[in-house]
Formats: sequence, structure tokens, C-alpha cells
Amino acid sequence: MPLSDDATITSKGQVTIPKRIRDELGLTAGTEIEFTVREDGTIRVRPKEPALQRLRGVKEQVAEQNVDTEKMRRESKAAWSSHIDGSDT
Repeated sequence: MPLSDDATITSKGQVTIPKRIRDELGLTAGTEIEFTVREDGTIRVRPKEPALQRLRGVKEQVAEQNVDTEKMRRESKAAWSSHIDGSDT
């Protein structure tokens, strides 16, 4: 069942997330949240995923696209190595 509530933006641009929504999402003080503005102007707000979890998601998306990740890793390593060694100049 969708949950909806209203809030007001303060003069400092801050918004208090209503308690019902904080409780539903498990948001507590210090929780990082992510705002996504969609093409239709709606805003999606959700708890920010930890970096490692986001990387796993990227890995899964890349795997779905049939990308040679080992080749990408080798090319990236070679590019960084030449940059660090100064042989790219």
C-alpha cells in the first residue's frame, strides 16, 4: 500500500521526512539518503546503499550486458600503470 505525506521546505532548503515515512523506510539519524529526480519531475527518495552493495549492483548490470570485465580490468590496469610510470607522455 503506497504511503504518502506532506512536508515543507525551510528557508535553508531542508525538509523533515515525516515520521511515518522514516519508520516505514527504517531511516534513523545519520542515515544517508539518495534523491533521484525522474524525467516526469517526481523525486525518488531512498536510503543510500553502501558502496560495496552499489558496486555489486553495477557488476550485475555489466554481466547482463555481456561485457568482458577481465579485458576491461587489464586495459584499466595498463592505462593506470603507464600513467603512474610516466610513459603516457
